[in-house]
Amino acid sequence: MTFTISPAKRKAVPMLISLAGVSGSGKTYSALLLAAGLAGKGPVGFLDTENGRGSMYADSPGIMAAMPDGYEIAEMKEPFAPARYSDAVEAFEKHGCRVLVIDSMTHEWEGDGGCSDIAENNKMRGTPNWIMAKREHKRLMNHLLASGMHLIFCLRAREKIKVVRNDKGKEEFLPIGLQPIQEKNFTFEMTLSLLLEEGTHRPIVTKCPEPLLPLFAGEQPLVTKEMGRKLRAWSDGGAPAEENPEVLFRQGSEYAAQGTAAYVAFWETLTGKQQKLLLPKHDENKELARMADDRQKVADPSPRELNF
Repeated sequence: MTFTISPAKRKAVPMLISLAGVSGSGKTYSALLLAAGLAGKGPVGFLDTENGRGSMYADSPGIMAAMPDGYEIAEMKEPFAPARYSDAVEAFEKHGCRVLVIDSMTHEWEGDGGCSDIAENNKMRGTPNWIMAKREHKRLMNHLLASGMHLIFCLRAREKIKVVRNDKGKEEFLPIGLQPIQEKNFTFEMTLSLLLEEGTHRPIVTKCPEPLLPLFAGEQPLVTKEMGRKLRAWSDGGAPAEENPEVLFRQGSEYAAQGTAAYVAFWETLTGKQQKLLLPKHDENKELARMADDRQKVADPSPRELNF
């Protein structure tokens, strides 16, 4: 077998994001705001396994402001088998969605017909068949990792404990805090994993690429549409603009059309070489961003200066 070895370059790839938390921690609302920023002008999809609760936010003032065109929704009833999640993801991809929120991904693991039921209903010699269940789960994960959409997963969380033996050999129960209800390796497959605090709704980072850590530095910010825009800028910034300036021009105009904040976030993700390539369009994009600010009628009447 012949291997081609070349210098490593970061490529633009869709993001997988998990938001975990207890009931009332703001998972669905936060996921929709993130999706609005990640999608740009593209449609947002929502897979609802919570008996129609996903539609409750369709007339929320905050969500309507973030997504004036709304979002596309489909409900999924039990059984919550991994294969049915795969079918749903494929359906939203064919529908043209750029971002898909799945609420809740916990059902795939613990819901009626999910992996826990698959293991219990296919016992071997009286023992739950976790080999079969995890094989089905792995097939789903491979599908998710290959998706062309940004995917946001809402996960329920609960307090968990770990059984350990003390110095005397006796078992003790050690609290390990809130943990997402999913397969133990699920969050490690994510690009970004957040645990939302109950009451404050602020995110605690459990997994994050090093370049994105500044987004969560200092006092923890709430999850916002602007955060989603910055995530999209970072994700798209991996496109090989050095070889194809047209890709960079297209990305620049798309972000400028969303306003000053989005364009600034995009610019800040670029390398020096990419910024130099974009300079012929830079003034045009800044004017386009200012026009977008005027159309959006932002609360602050003085637009942010583009001093870069």
